[in-house]
Amino acid sequence: MQVPARRRRDEASDEVTAFDFAAFDAFAGLETGERICAPREREGSTLGAAVIIVLLLGVGWLATQGQSGVLADLGAKVADIAALVRADGPPGTSPPSYATVPSAAAEPNAAATPMAAEASVPPGGTAGIETAALPGDSAAASPAEPSADATVEIATVAPPAEEAAPGPLPPPRVDPADPYQKRAAAAGLHPELSRVLLTRLSDADYRNARYAVDTAIAKSADTAEFIWPRQRRPEQALFRVHFVAGAAASCRRYVVTVVKDGWSTTAPPMERCGAQAAAGKGA
Repeated sequence: MQVPARRRRDEASDEVTAFDFAAFDAFAGLETGERICAPREREGSTLGAAVIIVLLLGVGWLATQGQSGVLADLGAKVADIAALVRADGPPGTSPPSYATVPSAAAEPNAAATPMAAEASVPPGGTAGIETAALPGDSAAASPAEPSADATVEIATVAPPAEEAAPGPLPPPRVDPADPYQKRAAAAGLHPELSRVLLTRLSDADYRNARYAVDTAIAKSADTAEFIWPRQRRPEQALFRVHFVAGAAASCRRYVVTVVKDGWSTTAPPMERCGAQAAAGKGA
């Protein structure tokens, strides 16, 4: 048998009217606006950490730029802000006090020092105190006076040894079987010049070489350079004579450079001694 719809609705309304609210008496003592759950933790820790990171980055940049004055001021500001961030903690907590740290912590032996000093002093005596001697005190220490028998040693410095005078150069070796070497040595040229060059020098070149060497030794100064011939034809050789140091007082040491056919050849040094060389050395 089907129940009419209107009857079902009446029965449902009776059930709603008869609902028992006694099970919710636990909320009867609540007031409007009162919290019914655990308080949430504060969300300022993330913001504080971000501020500290930004400040540390700024401090690092200033340190790399060498801003010492600005860095000192910023350090004080960072300390103040860090103290404020630490104070912003859960209710009932307080920031640590740095003023209560005992100063003896930095010096652990500071308190033990006076006691150790007192213990090291013997009864009726003094520790570590030096008494100054009075003028009339016979026990006072006096500077030692040299006795009559004492000998005084005086260190004598020997004068520096005079450098030995430079000796003359050994004469160049001339092959008696080589006519070009003999002709070069007679002209004042070093016989060990290039054999190709010696064979290409003409009779006029050998005469010019002899004149250049003799004139330079007799008339040119030690810092001068003698060049001969002054004007020459392309096929002629050019001779440059200059002097080098190290010769003895009665000698002159010279070097000859020969320019021939576009090539320049410098001979080993040679030396000429005698009255003529000594006279020309002071020119």
